[in-house]
Amino acid sequence: MRWLSFFILAYIALGLDAGLARAIEWKAAPPDFVLLAAVFIALCAPHDTALLACFILGALHDLTGLGTLGLLAFSYGIAAVFIVSIQQAVNRQHPLAHFVLTGIAGMIVAVIVSLHGWIRPPLPGVHPPVMPLFYSAIYSAILAPFVLAALQKIRGVFHFQTSRGRM
Repeated sequence: MRWLSFFILAYIALGLDAGLARAIEWKAAPPDFVLLAAVFIALCAPHDTALLACFILGALHDLTGLGTLGLLAFSYGIAAVFIVSIQQAVNRQHPLAHFVLTGIAGMIVAVIVSLHGWIRPPLPGVHPPVMPLFYSAIYSAILAPFVLAALQKIRGVFHFQTSRGRM
C-alpha cells in the first residue's frame, strides 16, 4: 500500500469529520467519515497492513478529538480484525457488503466507546448518552455504499497488494 495515499485519505477523512460531519448530523449523531475510511482500508489492504492502517486512523482520530487517547485506535483496530477476518468471503464492490460491514464496524466502535463511558465516566456519576453513538453507526452505514463506491473508483491510487502479489 502506498502510505502517502493513505495519509492523504486520512487527512481528508479527518477534515470531513471535523468540518462537515457536524453540519449534517442527525439526532445529534454525525456520520463517522474516519470509520468509512477504515472500513475501506480493511476491505482492500492485506491483513497486517490493514490492521496497522486502521489503528493509525483511530489514533489520528483520537488526537483530533477530546476523548481518551487510544480508545478509538483500539476500537478501529478491533473492527479491522473483524473485517479482515471475513475479507475473502465478501464481495468488496457490493453496496450491501459496504452497508453491513460499516454497520457492524460502527456497532463495535459504539459498544466499546459506550462501555468505556460507563466504566470511566467523564464526570463522576454522569454517564454519557449512548444512543448518539449507535445513531452515528447507522448513519455511517447508510452513507457507506456511496462513499466506498467512490473510494473503490480510486483504489489504484493506493496500490493494494494481494498476498499472492507479494510472493
